[in-house]
Amino acid sequence: MIYSIKTLKQLPLFLKGFRKEKGLTQAAMAERLGISQQAYARFEANPETATLERLFLVLRTLDVEISLARSDTKQADVASSTKEPW
Repeated sequence: MIYSIKTLKQLPLFLKGFRKEKGLTQAAMAERLGISQQAYARFEANPETATLERLFLVLRTLDVEISLARSDTKQADVASSTKEPW
């Protein structure tokens, strides 16, 4: 199934859902990642503060892939006309 994530605020819900779908607790995820349960809980609650590398590691552990797709032209024009955050 393909899920569309439009904002970073949606990411914690998806991470929690994918983890629970695999039948894993935060402690089990932390053990697989070699970190404490508290560290994983912080990551899951605020994944936007993590490095991209760490996010990919968690997603691989959950057997989740990231796919990129262009939005329709109208949305792409709006995105390109907004000021870049960096």
